[in-house]
Amino acid sequence: MLVKTRGLVTKAVNFGEGDKILTLLTEKYGKIQAMAKGARRTRSKLVAGTQLFCYCDFVLFKGKTWYYIDQAEIINTFHKIRNDLVTLSCCTYLMELAGEVVQPGQAPGRLLKVVLEALNLFAAGEIGPEILLRAAELKILAYAGFKPQLEHCVNCGGASRAGYFSPGSGGILCPACEKSDPYGYSISQGAISVMKLMMGWRLKKLDCLRVEQHILKELEKIMRAYVAIHIDKDFSSMRFLNSVKNKVTGRLE
Repeated sequence: MLVKTRGLVTKAVNFGEGDKILTLLTEKYGKIQAMAKGARRTRSKLVAGTQLFCYCDFVLFKGKTWYYIDQAEIINTFHKIRNDLVTLSCCTYLMELAGEVVQPGQAPGRLLKVVLEALNLFAAGEIGPEILLRAAELKILAYAGFKPQLEHCVNCGGASRAGYFSPGSGGILCPACEKSDPYGYSISQGAISVMKLMMGWRLKKLDCLRVEQHILKELEKIMRAYVAIHIDKDFSSMRFLNSVKNKVTGRLE
């Protein structure tokens, strides 16, 4: 049975002599795995459209075990992402995160649109990579059902301007509830305000957002813990990003 869908290549793994196994984030079918027969051979019609980050109109054949890619008509390759190692690392992490939170058969809806917008903005290079990474990360988590509670105490529901964030509970805690999570983090009002803006604004609007480095460091620490608890996966792409960001020109820190 042939099926048609637009999809984003979030992972590509070499298989056999010249094939690839792709993880696609598709508009209609959520996350799927698809075999691209001969995609690593120079003359294959699938060479260009089966690279990481490629967004294509796919024609797939659904077999008993796999989807098989019959056609891949490129919409966008986001090729400029590959021009900078930090940008490439950030986008690889977002692909891994999106691929983890979207399930097979679950239409990704706005989550896919956010990922595509983030890739486009990373390719343009007009927004600071760490600001864009944190905002896209927050939005992906929110659309996947892990939106942090920043308006009220996540434990008692009371209004609070508390400076304490509980990754495990999923948001801020008021002074009376702080002791319920000894593994939480102090968080400044500035960091809370930035997180609210990041979740409320379109990503392209972030070009006018200026965030001090100490707040970016604060958000990085909090978001690492938040992702680790709620997604429960060791992201190899994040480890790689951490290893390169202090070694290249234009590093995040």
